[in-house]
This record gives sequence, structure tokens and C-alpha cells, in this order.
Amino acid sequence: MAVHETAAKTAKTKLATQAPAPAAKPLANAAKAKVGTTGYAAGVAALKPPAPAIRDLPDPGVVMNDEKQADGTTKKVADAYAYEKNTRGATLYGPNGVQASDVRQGAIGDCYLVAALTAVANSNPKAIQDAIKDNGDGTYTVRFYEVGWGGSKSEAKVTVDADLPANYGSPAYAKSTEKVDGKANIELWPSLLEKAYAQWKGSYDAIGHGGVSGDVMEALTGNRSQYTRTAGSGDALWDKVKKAAEAKKPMTAGTGDKDDAKYKDPKAGVYGWHAYTLLNAYEKKEGDKTVKYVTLRNPWAVRRRSSDAAAVGDTTNDTAGGVFDLTWEEFKRLYDDVSING
Repeated sequence: MAVHETAAKTAKTKLATQAPAPAAKPLANAAKAKVGTTGYAAGVAALKPPAPAIRDLPDPGVVMNDEKQADGTTKKVADAYAYEKNTRGATLYGPNGVQASDVRQGAIGDCYLVAALTAVANSNPKAIQDAIKDNGDGTYTVRFYEVGWGGSKSEAKVTVDADLPANYGSPAYAKSTEKVDGKANIELWPSLLEKAYAQWKGSYDAIGHGGVSGDVMEALTGNRSQYTRTAGSGDALWDKVKKAAEAKKPMTAGTGDKDDAKYKDPKAGVYGWHAYTLLNAYEKKEGDKTVKYVTLRNPWAVRRRSSDAAAVGDTTNDTAGGVFDLTWEEFKRLYDDVSING
């Protein structure tokens, strides 16, 4: 055998008997080795990106009210509600998610907006969730739709933080009704949607003196709203409302002049210049008749003012969440219009 062949065989035998090289350590073990005595957990934590800093954004102006002066003139004065940080532990949604019963109007004249939020939450809670993006830094981006007459739509995105005008630690304007672990107003979504809408339109004052529920429903769903007067509508409107309820379309209803005598009757329990959510329409057999009913919700989260409830002995006023039924005939007597979205 040649010398070079013997040397090659010797080298091959030597390599075969050597231990294999150790496998590469995973990144986490490398971190452990790097930090040494500070501990494995600290090493892993060192590899994680830092949490985003909490952002503080400019807030929309509060509602401006007319204040009578000594000389008989009026002056615009801002609401006394100062913005407060979210130190209450409020979260975007409560344990039950988005519900129609979550929303309550605050000290601002935007019943039309709160009624619309309730309508969409009642028919399509996912539309509410899809509209709000949690940015993870204390801010939320809300997507609204701008819908054209031809049905075309474009998106408008508004970013706000969770600072809210407050009254004794509670949101002064739209707020949640759900309690979590005994804490009230713990959901943010109604307040954030109202704040974003105010930011989009210019200020809380811009949205706080009345408006159109149909426009708000369009902004949330991207679908056109149809407005119909109740007067002279006959059975056609009933058919339309019942079909919309069965199709789970958002609906609201509006009342007329607040000075009309019918709105001063505490038994009726309906107030003028006010928007309500139309939750349902159904028929009920009563004796030999079939009676048409609608289910409504007052955005105050109670049906009547406390004094009116006491006057008529309404013991459910504080527990029904503002939900009540009316016959279709009574509804048409008390309400001027209906808006159906979609």
C-alpha cells in the first residue's frame, strides 16, 4: 500500500471517532448566556421591543352655551367640563362586547348621534368594532364613511386619545352604562365614537346642538339612510319598518316640536325635539285582533324624566334601560319621522 493511502485511512478513522460539534444555541439561550447572573427572564425581556409611549393628542373644543348677561345680551360660554385622563381603568369594550344597551347620552344635545350609535350596535355590533382601531399607545383611530348621493363612499379616519370631558370623574358627554366589577362608565367605545365624530366635524359644539341620525348611521356603516315622514304614510311605512327590523337594519325615529301639548303628557313618556332608536317592529295577537307594535329606546337610558316617572307611577323607569313599546298608531301620533339605514 502506498504511503499516502495509509495516511488517508488513518485520518478518516480519526475523524470518525471524534465527537460531533455542539449544535448552535437558540437565541433565547444566547440571551441567557449574555446576561449571566441577571437571569433568563431578564435576558428574554431585553430582546422584546419597548412598549409604545402613550400619546397625548389635541382635543376638540367642548360645547358652547348661551349665557344671559346683566345687560340682557347673551354670551357664548364654554362648558365647565375639563378634560381628564383615563385613570379609571376604562377599556374599549366591556366583557359583553358591543350592545345597544351600552350607550347613554350625556350633557350635550346630540340625541341624534347616541340614538344612531344604539341603532347600529343593535343591528350590527361588528360595524362598531370594525370602525375603531386600538393603536396600542393610548390612541384610537376611527373610520367614518362619507357617502355620496350615488352610493359612492370614501373613508375619513380620525385619531383621538381617551381623554374625555368629565364631571366628577365620569364622562360628561356620551358614556357607557355597563358596570364592570362594580365600576360604572368603564367602556370607552361610545365616548370615543362621539369624540371622534366631534373631531371630524370641528368640535363638540359643532355636533352638540342637534343633527341628523341618518347621517351618523351612514358614517358608521357606509350605507345610505332613507328618511320617511310618518304623516300620511299609511301601511306602506309599517311594511317598510317591519321588513327593516327583520333584516336587522339600523333605524331611528324623531319627534316634533317640544312645545306641542302631546309631549308634555308624562303618561305618554315621549319628548319633543328628540331622537330615539327604533329597535324592533312586531305584531301581537290580542283577542280577535292583531296589534302592531314598535320597540323604542330613549338615548337617556331611561324612558321618562324622574319627575314624570313618579307622576305616573312608572316603577320600571330606572331598570328598563330606556326601552319601551308603543302601538303603531300611538307611534305615528307621537313621532314625525323614521330613518332606515341600508
